[in-house]
Amino acid sequence: MLWIKNVLLEKGYVEYPSLGYKTDTELSVLGIEHGKIVTISDTLPDNATEIFDAQGYLAIPSLVDNHIHLDKGHLGGPWQAVVPMQTVADRIHEEEGFLESFLVNTPQRAQELIDLVSSYGATFLRVHVNVDPVVGLKNLQCIRDVLESNAHRMDFELVAFPQHGTLATENDKWLTHAMQQPGVNVIGGLDPATIDRDIDASLTVLFELAQTYHKEIDIHLHDHGTLGIFEIERIVDYTEKYGLEGRVQISHAYALGDVSLDMVAKIAQRLATFDIAINTTVPIDTSVPHIPTLQKAGVRVHVINDNINDHWSPFGTGDLLQRASRAAERFNLTDEISLSQSLGLVTKGITPLTPSGDRVWPKIGDCANILFVKAESSAHAIARVPRERVLMFKGAFMTPHFRK
Repeated sequence: MLWIKNVLLEKGYVEYPSLGYKTDTELSVLGIEHGKIVTISDTLPDNATEIFDAQGYLAIPSLVDNHIHLDKGHLGGPWQAVVPMQTVADRIHEEEGFLESFLVNTPQRAQELIDLVSSYGATFLRVHVNVDPVVGLKNLQCIRDVLESNAHRMDFELVAFPQHGTLATENDKWLTHAMQQPGVNVIGGLDPATIDRDIDASLTVLFELAQTYHKEIDIHLHDHGTLGIFEIERIVDYTEKYGLEGRVQISHAYALGDVSLDMVAKIAQRLATFDIAINTTVPIDTSVPHIPTLQKAGVRVHVINDNINDHWSPFGTGDLLQRASRAAERFNLTDEISLSQSLGLVTKGITPLTPSGDRVWPKIGDCANILFVKAESSAHAIARVPRERVLMFKGAFMTPHFRK
């Protein structure tokens, strides 16, 4: 058994008259065996042998990137800034010209991205991979091979993503072929109105395939304003019609940052009823779904990396803690409890403490996916984004680790 002493764990929130709430912590010992946390105690047993000293680092759940692209990046190759363009359709046209030539370098560049996000503490990736009329399933097969070679350091889901349009891609049955591929968990979609130009035809293809092949759905929705809101409403309608509650997600959903908070609240109630999650990068150059309003209604919200230095954007560090910190800053989540709960945006909702201060992580029996950070609390980690981190995946250290 592996033992880790001097691990800082959160105990609860304590209210101080002049300071508000602060997080109460304690130093603990974790016992790890067969990839799980099997002991949480105050002291080491006398017969402990394999002992590591966490030096007071805080333990938090490892990070979850619920939407990332590994198949079209420049990272790992020569520097390339972005060619200015106006629309998503323009970007798609640009992409059609280089996809074939990119394939030879895709494994190396995908590995560079995996190394990057892993170094910051990610142990789960939902990976969106192009399935399109230009390269067919070549990107999918390539990225699946790279991910499988990294199965010792992270879990993953594969999304077959029709970047060039759902209808155009399924014209030649590429999405159907993708659904039959091993390892594909999710079918993606893209802007049913502005790319496919037929909302119901587009959504019918997606939901029929998802139902037939027992897949989840993740729709990229960039459309703004009332058009985007109408598309979201239709996605909810189709989720209800096909009985896919809890199996549909919408990525970006910029329209949820364009309309009044009253309208967001009404839509949030429908999203929560059918357990439709929202994924957002919290962009600074366009509207952002109003995270607090969505969460108040019970909508699952994930903050994501999406693209990192590719032909869509030259930006992105790969650090999900930094993304969560931006979300907290964007929505003025500045008190101890709000900052602490913001960690759940990048851990699939898992936080050490509930909003009322009850400890819910770690528990005996939990998978030992742990990020140790040099911080006093989750709130501190979100606000300050510490660089000093040690990652554990299923009980094995993934980064340079503590001395024995």
